[in-house]
Amino acid sequence: MIFKYREALTKEFLSLLASRSQMKIDILLIHHDALFDRSIGRRLLVASNVELPEAFRVMKEENLWWKNAKRGENVYIAWSRGQLFNIATVDDIMGKYVDRFKAKDHFLLVQTSQKKYQGYFLLDRPVDYKTLHKIQKVLCKTYNGDKGALSPVQLKRLVGFINTKYGDGFVVRLVHSGNSLVSVEDALKLYEKWFGKEEKKIKPVSLKRESFSFLDGRELKTWKDFECDDLSVADMRYACYLVRMGLSDEEIAQRLLTESPNIERRHKVDDYIPRTIRKAKLYVWGY
Repeated sequence: MIFKYREALTKEFLSLLASRSQMKIDILLIHHDALFDRSIGRRLLVASNVELPEAFRVMKEENLWWKNAKRGENVYIAWSRGQLFNIATVDDIMGKYVDRFKAKDHFLLVQTSQKKYQGYFLLDRPVDYKTLHKIQKVLCKTYNGDKGALSPVQLKRLVGFINTKYGDGFVVRLVHSGNSLVSVEDALKLYEKWFGKEEKKIKPVSLKRESFSFLDGRELKTWKDFECDDLSVADMRYACYLVRMGLSDEEIAQRLLTESPNIERRHKVDDYIPRTIRKAKLYVWGY
């Protein structure tokens, strides 16, 4: 019976998405252990480019509720690449911002753990990948969300499944649904006001070996947090993380040059580092 209840929660949520969007989704599994150690690599793409009305059937066929409960597989969805988007998301909304979201009657609010929520914002028109990223950056600032989760194809926990991360058996749930639309034009005006100065041409990367510090006070992970047997793979994982955190090309380059072991002996850095950064930005942002 417990699986039936969770299935019903998922079905209701997917139906709400399908009622307001024609977007397609990818369905993924990440094992509990991989939530804490990325090098384990226990991540599985179950299906890609799934239409929302078909998503529940796919999940049912894959027996995902049993895999979640019995195998510790965390279930996620992500918007598929190569499409237009009419729903934006913000991760890790907390505290007074939860009340603000509800008061504004935004589309869907999902509780992903005891203290954290994820907001779904319905846009007044579909937008492309790059525009969605800008809108999500504005909404993230407005609702004090996770700045490291701005990718338009960011993974999102799915309603009806257990979040195994904290060991409390919490079932991801829908806590609010509304009808407000976010104006794309208004959001883009705010983007220009708040972030327009960042829209400068990228300066050539200067590869000088020198100490480097990030100056806005954030404590960032280091290369060691992504270390694995393949040093080049670790370089790419670290570069992707730094892209998500909003560092400039020059800042990423300096971190790789300073922190990655023997990088100057392993590669021609004048070519390798800019190429790694380009690939990381393509993977994270899609452009």
